[in-house]
Amino acid sequence: MRLMSQMTLAELQEEMERLRTEAEAKKKAGDLVGFGILEQKYFMAKSYYIGTGEFRIGKAYRVHNHDEPFTIQYFNGVFAWGTFPGVTEPTGFPIGMLED
Repeated sequence: MRLMSQMTLAELQEEMERLRTEAEAKKKAGDLVGFGILEQKYFMAKSYYIGTGEFRIGKAYRVHNHDEPFTIQYFNGVFAWGTFPGVTEPTGFPIGMLED
Protein backbone atom coordinates (compact mmCIF):
# COMPACT_ATOMS: atom_id res chain seq x y z
CA MET A 1 0.00 0.00 0.00
CA ARG A 2 1.30 3.45 -0.91
CA LEU A 3 1.72 6.21 1.62
CA MET A 4 -0.95 8.88 1.45
CA SER A 5 1.77 11.47 0.94
CA GLN A 6 2.73 9.68 -2.28
CA MET A 7 -0.80 9.34 -3.70
CA THR A 8 -2.19 11.46 -6.51
CA LEU A 9 -5.31 13.55 -5.93
CA ALA A 10 -7.38 10.95 -7.80
CA GLU A 11 -5.98 8.15 -5.63
CA LEU A 12 -6.71 10.17 -2.49
CA GLN A 13 -10.31 10.69 -3.64
CA GLU A 14 -10.70 6.94 -4.15
CA GLU A 15 -9.14 6.23 -0.78
CA MET A 16 -11.45 8.72 0.97
CA GLU A 17 -14.49 7.11 -0.63
CA ARG A 18 -13.31 3.62 0.32
CA LEU A 19 -12.65 4.67 3.91
CA ARG A 20 -15.99 6.49 4.18
CA THR A 21 -17.89 3.44 2.93
CA GLU A 22 -16.03 1.06 5.25
CA ALA A 23 -16.52 3.42 8.22
CA GLU A 24 -20.27 3.58 7.60
CA ALA A 25 -20.42 -0.23 7.51
CA LYS A 26 -18.49 -0.48 10.81
CA LYS A 27 -20.81 2.07 12.42
CA LYS A 28 -23.94 0.22 11.25
CA ALA A 29 -22.47 -3.02 12.61
CA GLY A 30 -21.91 -1.37 15.99
CA ASP A 31 -18.11 -1.54 15.77
CA LEU A 32 -17.37 1.92 17.11
CA VAL A 33 -13.65 1.24 17.57
CA GLY A 34 -13.31 0.16 13.93
CA PHE A 35 -15.41 3.15 12.89
CA GLY A 36 -13.14 5.54 14.82
CA ILE A 37 -10.00 4.11 13.25
CA LEU A 38 -11.39 4.39 9.72
CA GLU A 39 -12.70 7.89 10.42
CA GLN A 40 -9.21 9.02 11.47
CA LYS A 41 -7.70 7.46 8.33
CA TYR A 42 -10.35 9.30 6.29
CA PHE A 43 -9.37 12.62 7.87
CA MET A 44 -5.70 11.95 7.11
CA ALA A 45 -6.49 11.20 3.45
CA LYS A 46 -8.63 14.35 3.30
CA SER A 47 -5.74 16.33 4.83
CA TYR A 48 -3.38 15.28 2.06
CA TYR A 49 -6.08 15.96 -0.52
CA ILE A 50 -6.86 19.54 0.54
CA GLY A 51 -3.41 20.62 1.78
CA THR A 52 -2.71 23.56 4.07
CA GLY A 53 -3.24 26.29 1.44
CA GLU A 54 -6.86 26.93 2.44
CA PHE A 55 -6.03 27.57 6.09
CA ARG A 56 -4.54 30.63 7.76
CA ILE A 57 -2.44 30.97 10.90
CA GLY A 58 -4.30 33.06 13.47
CA LYS A 59 -7.74 32.19 12.10
CA ALA A 60 -10.27 30.17 14.10
CA TYR A 61 -11.88 27.03 12.68
CA ARG A 62 -14.34 24.44 13.89
CA VAL A 63 -12.87 20.99 14.56
CA HIS A 64 -14.97 17.89 13.82
CA ASN A 65 -16.75 16.79 17.04
CA HIS A 66 -15.56 19.83 19.03
CA ASP A 67 -17.74 22.78 19.98
CA GLU A 68 -15.08 25.37 20.79
CA PRO A 69 -13.29 27.37 18.05
CA PHE A 70 -9.72 26.25 17.33
CA THR A 71 -7.16 28.92 16.43
CA ILE A 72 -4.22 27.77 14.30
CA GLN A 73 -0.76 28.74 15.53
CA TYR A 74 1.36 26.76 13.06
CA PHE A 75 1.45 23.82 10.65
CA ASN A 76 3.57 20.69 10.80
CA GLY A 77 3.00 18.70 7.63
CA VAL A 78 -0.75 18.19 7.27
CA PHE A 79 -1.37 18.89 10.96
CA ALA A 80 -2.57 22.24 12.26
CA TRP A 81 -1.37 23.04 15.76
CA GLY A 82 -3.22 25.58 17.84
CA THR A 83 -5.37 26.20 20.86
CA PHE A 84 -8.94 26.28 22.06
CA PRO A 85 -10.16 29.27 24.12
CA GLY A 86 -8.75 29.21 27.65
CA VAL A 87 -6.15 26.55 26.83
CA THR A 88 -2.48 27.47 26.46
CA GLU A 89 -1.06 24.06 25.48
CA PRO A 90 -1.20 23.59 21.68
CA THR A 91 -3.11 20.62 20.27
CA GLY A 92 -2.64 19.15 16.80
CA PHE A 93 -5.33 18.01 14.38
CA PRO A 94 -5.15 16.76 10.80
CA ILE A 95 -6.32 19.67 8.68
CA GLY A 96 -8.98 17.40 7.19
CA MET A 97 -10.82 17.71 10.51
CA LEU A 98 -11.05 21.51 10.27
CA GLU A 99 -14.12 23.30 8.96
CA ASP A 100 -14.58 26.99 8.19
